Amino acid sequence: MNSKRRHGQDRAVVIGGSIAGMLAARVLADYFATVAIVDTDMLPSQPQSRKGVPQSVQPHVLFAKGYRILEELFPGIGAELSTAGALSIDWLREFHHFTYSNWSANTTSASEIISCTCSRPLLEWAIRRRILEIPNIEIIAKHRATGLVRDSHGDRVTGIRLRPVSEVTESELVATLIVDASGRRSQAPQWLESAGFTPPDETVVNPFLGYATRRYRAPVGFDADWKIMLISQSPPENTRLGYLARIEGGEWIATLGGYSKDFPPLDDEGFLAFARSLPSQRFYEAIASAEPVSPTYAHRATANRLYHYEKIRLPQGFVALGDAVCALCPIYGQGMTVSAMGAIALRDWIKQGYGSHVNALDLDTSDFQKRLAKTTALAWTIATTQDLGFPKTEQHPTNNSNKSSSGKLGKFMRWYNRQLMKGTSSRPELHALVLEVGQMLKSPLSFYHPKIVWQVLTVISD
Repeated sequence: MNSKRRHGQDRAVVIGGSIAGMLAARVLADYFATVAIVDTDMLPSQPQSRKGVPQSVQPHVLFAKGYRILEELFPGIGAELSTAGALSIDWLREFHHFTYSNWSANTTSASEIISCTCSRPLLEWAIRRRILEIPNIEIIAKHRATGLVRDSHGDRVTGIRLRPVSEVTESELVATLIVDASGRRSQAPQWLESAGFTPPDETVVNPFLGYATRRYRAPVGFDADWKIMLISQSPPENTRLGYLARIEGGEWIATLGGYSKDFPPLDDEGFLAFARSLPSQRFYEAIASAEPVSPTYAHRATANRLYHYEKIRLPQGFVALGDAVCALCPIYGQGMTVSAMGAIALRDWIKQGYGSHVNALDLDTSDFQKRLAKTTALAWTIATTQDLGFPKTEQHPTNNSNKSSSGKLGKFMRWYNRQLMKGTSSRPELHALVLEVGQMLKSPLSFYHPKIVWQVLTVISD
């Protein structure tokens, strides 16, 4: 690893110590003498929620693609997670999905669509332990990035302005490369504008989804063939969903959700009544027999938001990734895997740059954002196509020049996807394909192979 690193004066700074930031730091450590992670929190030494990640009590899922990337970046981390209590999940056998009035056609045979189910704090802790073992990564805790510093020519970012969270005095942290991984609260567009650069345009698709999440302890003697259960929403009429996942410590994370401001209640009676209203009673029956072990937490920061960094000329020395660029409606479970894929895109961009340039100063940051946009395009399309099926979903900007054509395409995709999803209840091969695409292991073009189209069309005639 050390042989790849450049000259000793090279430093990369990552803004944000969450999963996207830590994975970015991991790949940067192979190419920079020093990597600094800046975070407003004192990052905990144990698996626990923290202020800087308010959504950490909500359910998080790592898809098979993301799990494979984690194993590539941190060999053996899956075994470490298992030792700490995470559960391995075979998605084709142990993920039970209810959609369009039926449960998925699960197989009893083992598959290769494997990841783990655990709480987000446990996953972050496992990654952070590995990060802290890398000698050229440092964590600057309890500090806030407040802006960008540019050079005298005005075309390069050379560092960030920084201050302790409890003070007002700022300092400058010099770096060759700045990576914004600060999530949904990113201030980078404003920083770019203040520094004289063009900020990115923004697209927002807001389905007005609200969550309510509570932890339960599994009943004594509990035995079931599922590790994650999902009762899906189905636009345009069915706005409600339920997600139940087994995690470490014999606990479950139970989440209810409602689109179009059909928010689940937070009181005990209302929470159970909402669960009982789902189109299958399995979710309600499971939690009704379990012991609540936490309060009920609400979460409503669920809009899909995309900053179009790929369409502007960025200053050299600055890039953005993770939720700071593409924040997705959490119900689709794509966020952590998209962050992992973004880290790999960052690694490949730097690797290619070092193959043809003298040093990191010559890396084309706009090229990276174009690469990242291709990486996130599928996840964005999956989330927004589904969410736009609800009549009360709002999209900004609404004056898109190709809105009419994209609207027709969106309607067709929603119709086709409905038929495809209906087929997953009776045809195991369709269920397997949907999982492989959803877990980002196959291209969605697989849905349009003539053999699959024929199966979908025959679903209609059943």
